[in-house]
Amino acid sequence: MAELVAYRLASWDTPFWVNPNRGAARYHDALAGPTQYLSLHPLGPWAEHLRAHGIREPERLAELRLRLWAVRVVVERVEDLGFDAAERHGLRPGDLVADDHGPCRAFADRVRLDPAAPKAWRVPSAALPGSRNLVIFGPRVLSAYGVAALDPEVDVPAAVAAERATTIAGLLGAVRHRGQRHAELEAWRRGRAYRLDEPAVR
Repeated sequence: MAELVAYRLASWDTPFWVNPNRGAARYHDALAGPTQYLSLHPLGPWAEHLRAHGIREPERLAELRLRLWAVRVVVERVEDLGFDAAERHGLRPGDLVADDHGPCRAFADRVRLDPAAPKAWRVPSAALPGSRNLVIFGPRVLSAYGVAALDPEVDVPAAVAAERATTIAGLLGAVRHRGQRHAELEAWRRGRAYRLDEPAVR
């Protein structure tokens, strides 16, 4: 069993999907099935939000008032889907962070149809190079953070970590927006290691 701490922005009363997601994203088409997206870096969900909404200005960042969740994920197996592993799963390395989500959605469809496939995958963040996200296929239900889940296959302990919150201004310079180069992917192609430089707190 693996236990990971992850983070998600969600202004509802739960950070999880039980019913199929109504809109499409990287690893699901609309109504394809419930798909959970979590960030393994505390700044990850903020970076994903800024990228998704095209937020680049300090003034717009300062207006954010969002709910941040901390999540304890306990799963039997987490599969790494990094740039090195992409081709083994029918993907090109660049597909994992590309603006075109089609190849990743096709991969996700194969996972959903294969009962033996892992349902939790550690993937590169398209928004915050050098960090990882966690994608979980299937419904999940909120349970209390400080106790063991009754059914680890479905129940996930989580708690609100911040209410009406924003993030640090230094993150603006670290976010990779649509159409921009992905620094970690480029470093990987050159055979170099890449490390996320933590944005400064001012």
